[in-house]
Amino acid sequence: MSEESKGRVHRLVQFTDPHIGGRPDYQLLGLDTGRTLDEVLRRIERDQVQAELLVATGDITANGSEAAYRRFLRRMESVKKPWHWLPGNHDAVRRMEQLAPGRFAEELALGRWRLLLLDTSVENQICGGLAQSQLDRLATLLQREPERPVLILMHHQPVPVGSDWIDGHMLRQGHERFLQVVSAAPQVRAIVWGHVHQQFDSHIGHIGLHATPSTSVQFTPGSGPFAVDEEMPGYRWLDLFDDGSYETGVERVVVSEYSVDLTSGGY
Repeated sequence: MSEESKGRVHRLVQFTDPHIGGRPDYQLLGLDTGRTLDEVLRRIERDQVQAELLVATGDITANGSEAAYRRFLRRMESVKKPWHWLPGNHDAVRRMEQLAPGRFAEELALGRWRLLLLDTSVENQICGGLAQSQLDRLATLLQREPERPVLILMHHQPVPVGSDWIDGHMLRQGHERFLQVVSAAPQVRAIVWGHVHQQFDSHIGHIGLHATPSTSVQFTPGSGPFAVDEEMPGYRWLDLFDDGSYETGVERVVVSEYSVDLTSGGY
């Protein structure tokens, strides 16, 4: 099918898991995560001029500090595109809401598409969860405008990605009900997440499943115990067509002075 027959296209860019600290010299496993975020954002600004929206899918900071969020927000001041964020397990949700309330959104529109942003963070937990109230709300949202295609963005993976240690910290609470709700909604075209620091592309029934590399440290796909990968940071683009189809891909960014402790057993 030609792109002309698919209708107008709208480009979304997702980036995830910056893990920046409040101090400019903060490092994660020997990596300057503020610098790698900056280089990934510069590449997005250069190469994704057609993007209409950016979404950061959690673990914005390493420890949820106010200084780290302010550092991130200062960097985003130069981004000349609309953008939103959602929290991950390393984030402080209330602090994010206080510092940038306009950046939270339950639902966004991009052409004919509806983008649903889910908060899967659970206080003091690495794994994710969706409360019954959130699942009820999701079901209600999906009952509206069923003719419009839906993309769901979240932090935690709703399915295993094949790395045992990080799959031990996937979406737990509400996991089965979430899959039931989205599988029963034919307008849900794809689910996109972060958390796993690696690329993953699959599907479950009619729904595409996509995980995106971090802008910081990468984890080794298919690993049993914790393992750091040599792959470069990256981001994901998605082209959303008005006919309900989509295309997506990951772009890696060769950052300068990339140094990470490949022998680390965790962080």
